[in-house]
Amino acid sequence: MKRTPNYPKHVLQWGVLLLIVGTVLWAAFSDKAVDVEKYCPFGGLQAFGTYLVNNSLACSMSMLQIMMGLVLAAGVILFSKLFCGYLCPLGTVGEWMGRAGRKLHIQVDVPQGSVADRLLRVVKYVLLFTILYFTLSSSELFCKKLDPYYAVATGFKGEIVLWMSLTSLTLLLLGGFFVRMFWCRYICPLGAASNIFKFTPLFLAAAVVAWALGHFGVEGSWVWVIAATCAASYLVEVIKLRSCAFPLLYIEREESTCNRCGLCEKKCPYNIPIHEYSKVKHVDCTLCGQCISSCATQALQVNGKRGLRWLPPVLAVVLFFAAVWMGSRMELPTIDEKWGGYEQVEGLETYGMEGLMTVKCFGSSKAFSAKMQTVPGVHGVKTFVKRHAVEILYDPARTDTIQIQRAIFTPTQRKYKTPSEEVPTLDVLKLGVEGLHDRMDMVYFGMVLQRIEGIYGFTAEFDCPVAVTVYADPAAGLTQAQLAEAIDARELIIPSKEGEKVIPMHTELKSYALAGSVSREAFAETMFRDVEKLGGRFLANAEKWGDDAQFPKAVYEMPFPGIEKLPIKQSFPYFKSFLSCTDGIVSVEFVLRDLVPVMRIHYVKSMWDDRRLWEEVFQAEKWTLRMADGTFKEADPRLKFTTEGRTVE
Repeated sequence: MKRTPNYPKHVLQWGVLLLIVGTVLWAAFSDKAVDVEKYCPFGGLQAFGTYLVNNSLACSMSMLQIMMGLVLAAGVILFSKLFCGYLCPLGTVGEWMGRAGRKLHIQVDVPQGSVADRLLRVVKYVLLFTILYFTLSSSELFCKKLDPYYAVATGFKGEIVLWMSLTSLTLLLLGGFFVRMFWCRYICPLGAASNIFKFTPLFLAAAVVAWALGHFGVEGSWVWVIAATCAASYLVEVIKLRSCAFPLLYIEREESTCNRCGLCEKKCPYNIPIHEYSKVKHVDCTLCGQCISSCATQALQVNGKRGLRWLPPVLAVVLFFAAVWMGSRMELPTIDEKWGGYEQVEGLETYGMEGLMTVKCFGSSKAFSAKMQTVPGVHGVKTFVKRHAVEILYDPARTDTIQIQRAIFTPTQRKYKTPSEEVPTLDVLKLGVEGLHDRMDMVYFGMVLQRIEGIYGFTAEFDCPVAVTVYADPAAGLTQAQLAEAIDARELIIPSKEGEKVIPMHTELKSYALAGSVSREAFAETMFRDVEKLGGRFLANAEKWGDDAQFPKAVYEMPFPGIEKLPIKQSFPYFKSFLSCTDGIVSVEFVLRDLVPVMRIHYVKSMWDDRRLWEEVFQAEKWTLRMADGTFKEADPRLKFTTEGRTVE
């Protein structure tokens, strides 16, 4: 009887590879960033584990990845390792390398169940434990450091460790060339995880033990549960080499029809001894269908039924799109933290806010939580970075939603330019604006106002709605309608490396009033208040060289008009830290002179002069920074100085 080509497998394998290549090339030629691990189920399993252990998700972890991982686990338990057989690009490459090696007759035969085969199978479990340990300890995907797919897809520019990535790539290519499915059988950590799911009773027992230990508060129990599960799964694998009740789908061999030609074993990517089974539940089987398509007598079928021949590839596609659908509609909190004896507080309530643009990753979520922990009456925070949302657990007897909003809000002062002498006075416009919640809202709102001709700057203080004071050229004649048109716009388009970036806006002008005028000098002084706060005295240096009689001081002055620009203002603390680590410099301050900010550095006269300050401080190739934990770090300069100053008495 004529054999049937395995079209579904080939179409899916080629389709996946072409989509990956097309995506990477499109990203390269369009200069747009692409998350090459967006659909990686192994990353999803790590992400979900991180959430269970730490109640947090790192920046690089998404709900889509998590659903890919959970659906893979469910798919393995119910059906088989369909992802490995049809969709995994590493499995495809490993299989093709094996074919090339066999055609050249240079493959080394490692028979299923041999001593070498059983010993080599431990490697993937050791690797799985290592990856899970470091990922769950740090909330960062450790697998990126060694994943050969990630390294190639990013052009070796991602978060990789070069020697690890090159080793993995070598094992994938050369290993597969000389030993059939070397990567998948012996190295792949996702293969190890999939085998654990195949041993379903073992997996469920491990899950119950992990839950029980966590319930009783056993610290660090996850490490021992993972280690024990990996060890137990390895032992089950090498002793039995097959699963039991699960998965529910398997290849069934009809004894009466089979002519024992051996072609199915030859075509099987893993060289499984199919003739030894009536129901092929071998641990390596992925239901790829190669054995079925090679059988001339049709003795092999899925669950012994000819009508189920195409079910595995269909399920692989259905499961993939089910994961995509669920991942787009569900979201786990990036962090879920509680504190302050919340268990003993009765009547706690939850306050939700959306549109907090500063909540965009794991790091910013932790910063938001740290900020909320300083607010009396707040006992917990959940963040959802996908929609920039938070849920705040609070005690209504101690605080309320207004106080929480006040704590989240960032008072802002922004100067765009200094009025010329032809503009001696500025109009003061008092606005009430809704939708300004946090720092990023103020950044984007500032961009909106900056585009309005005639506005020189603004300040914003918390109120309901937020109280915004705008300073404008009287000749511009700004009206409420003009401001409302700009402020009420639903999106802000800003330039970016990829071309243009569209920022959704949710601000609304609620009130408008002309509140008199101020002189250009008064405006400059108002805008200078934020700059004054950037100065400071360096305590460690002051202790060594603070005695003016023993160490006479001088002052180096430099005009610094750029300090009022937001990017420079945000980078200045790094320069300030560098100054604090420089011997003989005891303080820095700012003064306003002729409406221009001037930076004044106080230093020991015997240790510095103008030339050395300019060359060794302002033109330094590296900055030594003092970190929060007291350690020091070398970093590239974040500011570029072009105008020399001078020492004044």
